[in-house]
Amino acid sequence: MATFIIGAIVFGLLFLALWSMIKKSKDNKGGCGCGCSGCSSKKLCNSEIELKHK
Repeated sequence: MATFIIGAIVFGLLFLALWSMIKKSKDNKGGCGCGCSGCSSKKLCNSEIELKHK
């Protein structure tokens, strides 16, 4: 029973982390968090590719 509870907690935390990353990606707030004004990799983080939503 303890294994199930610990597993559920771990999977819950994993789900929250993935959900947060996806939400930040959709809002264009993803990346390293250091700001993009002087970053040489700005084009990689903020690509022009748009996700199609249904």
